[in-house]
Formats: sequence, structure tokens, C-alpha cells
Amino acid sequence: MVRFLHTSDWQIGMRGGGLGRAAPEVRKKRLEAVERLLEVAAERECAFVVAAGDLFEHHGVDQTQVEEVARRIRAFPTLDVHVVPGNHDLPGPGAIWNRAALRNLPNLRVHSKEGPVALDGLDVTLWPFPVRSKHARTDPLAAAEVVADRPGVHVAVAHGHLTSVTFGGHEVDVKLPLDPAHVDRCGFDYLALGHWHGTRVFSAGDDAPRIAYSGTPEQTAYEEVDAGQVLVVEIDRKGAPPALEPVRVGALRWADVAFRFAGDADAARLRRALAEAEADVVRLTLAGEAPASAYAEVRDLVEEEEARRLDLRVREADLRWRADEEEASLAPLRDASLAQVQARLERRLAEAEEPHDVRVAREAARLFAQAVREADACD
Repeated sequence: MVRFLHTSDWQIGMRGGGLGRAAPEVRKKRLEAVERLLEVAAERECAFVVAAGDLFEHHGVDQTQVEEVARRIRAFPTLDVHVVPGNHDLPGPGAIWNRAALRNLPNLRVHSKEGPVALDGLDVTLWPFPVRSKHARTDPLAAAEVVADRPGVHVAVAHGHLTSVTFGGHEVDVKLPLDPAHVDRCGFDYLALGHWHGTRVFSAGDDAPRIAYSGTPEQTAYEEVDAGQVLVVEIDRKGAPPALEPVRVGALRWADVAFRFAGDADAARLRRALAEAEADVVRLTLAGEAPASAYAEVRDLVEEEEARRLDLRVREADLRWRADEEEASLAPLRDASLAQVQARLERRLAEAEEPHDVRVAREAARLFAQAVREADACD
């Protein structure tokens, strides 16, 4: 029996997915997820770790982050980590794998060439299929040897798109085709995949779960499904169906919240919808029509949510603020200077197209209306 941990797509060095002020914390969580997955491998007494590419986002990753990854791997000296480079961390001159911090790690094995690798002390052979070019359009599995009659457990490791299924628009310009039919043709016991950021498991011709994407150990985008996991794989003997256990190692929770106003001023309903989203990173999409009198309450609520979340993204391109009687009571203004300011604000609001510009124009109009009303009250 052999037990190992399958991981991929650590994305170290990724700039936080446009998360702004939250990006430093996101980078920190990704490093912590690397440590947690190694802890899982040690706790489950895994014989080794296979990492199927894109551990680093690019070759220019900050040296501090590289050293942090190296430090975490070094902390588990009896656990060999076998890496197959992906399209973001290709092997070759200038590759991140040539950094001394990684090159000198005794328990890190970077497989930049194809070919069988017999693991010491184990009845296991690894078959790495590294990505050599992100523009590759040929399937490296097509030339794989048949191992059905060879002794021991045979584990293939690759990075790319399965030709039999699609999950959406992830890096559509990167082809990297992998035909799952080669698992049956070759007789591989398991094909460990990287590239897609969510955990996905597929059956081979014998209906055994021999093909899988582990997914990224820390979620990187809202669209990712079942991200933040690794797979603990156990194979009793050659030809036996693998037992796969997804284990969550990611710390950050992501959520999409869609809310539609129905012409009312019920910001309390929006508050309840946000309260139900128990997540660190939230994308809030506002749509429908709401009275302008609700703007201040909604703005305050959004500010509260921004303060208590790691990150809050607000989309309101499909939200229309309807002028109400309170705003209409400002017109016409007897003071010529105030009337000129009001006209300019109305023009800015009418011309605003981008969500940010609409918010700024709306806030300026609200503050102006409030100031005029307060001045009238003092007269």
C-alpha cells in the first residue's frame, strides 16, 4: 500500500487577484496553506508529496516569498516533495527553480524532464510530464509508455487541460491538452493533475477514480469551486482503485452575494443578506432600483462591511438610484451660485458611466442636498 499527498497551483507570488489592500494578507495565507498541506502529509503518514505545477506564479517572485516556501519544505526533511513545473513556473534558464533557496533543498525534487523515476524504498514509479512551453499544443501523454505489465504502482503527474471536459474560461489561451484515455492505454494507477484551481475527480475506463485535479490549497478567485483543498491518495496495490480524500487546508472563505432592490428602501434586507455570507472575501453585486433616500444607509452599510471583511468588492452597474421627493424639493434654488453648483452636479451624475464615477457623483449630490436643507433650516 502507498499513501501520498497530491497538490498543485500554490500560486505563490500571485498579486492577490486584484484584492487591493487585502493582497498582503492573501499572500500570507497562501504561504500558511503550504505549511498546512505539509502538516497534513506528515500527520497522514504520506510517503511523499506530488505537486503538479504552478507552485509559483512567475519566475520573478520576491525572494522573501521563495525563501518562506523553502523554509516550510525544509521543516519536513523526511517528506520528499516531487514537483512537475507548470505553465507559470516553467523549467529552463532563469527559472525560479534555479534559485539557491530551492535548488539546495535536499527533499525537493523538481522533475524538468519526462521519464520514469523510481522512488527509493517504495514500490512506486513516478512519470513526470513537465510543461516545457505555455504555448504547447501537443499532448505529452500521447508518447507515454505502457506500464500495465510492469510491477509496482505507477503515478503520472501532469499540468494542463483534460480534453474530455471543460470547467469554464480558465486561461483559455493556454491549451496544454491532456487526453484521459492515455491513463487506460498506459495502465497508470493514478494521474495527478494541476492547472484547474478546484478539486475535480474523474473515473478511468474501469470506473476507478484514477484522474484528479487537487486544486489550489488557498482559493485565488471567486469563480473557483471546491478550491482550498489537497487530496490524500491511497492505493493498496497495483491496479487497485485509488481512495481519494479531499482535505481542506485553505483558510480564506470567499462568497458571491447578489442583491436586487425592488424599488424599496429596505437596506435592512441587504444587511441580512450580507450577514448570511460568512466569508472573508465578498463580491457584492447590487441591481434593481432603489430610492435615493436609501443611498446614505446603503453607503454606511457597505462601509461597515468593508471594515469587517478582509475584502469587499461592490458591483453596481445594474443598480439605478431613483430621485425621490426629498431631492426634488431642492429645485429650483433661488441662490444663483447654488443653482449653478446643483446644475453641475446633476450634469456629472447624468454623464457618469463607470460604477465608481456614479458613486462619487451620487455622494456629492447627496452631501450638497444635505447642506442646502441644513442651511434652510437655520434661516
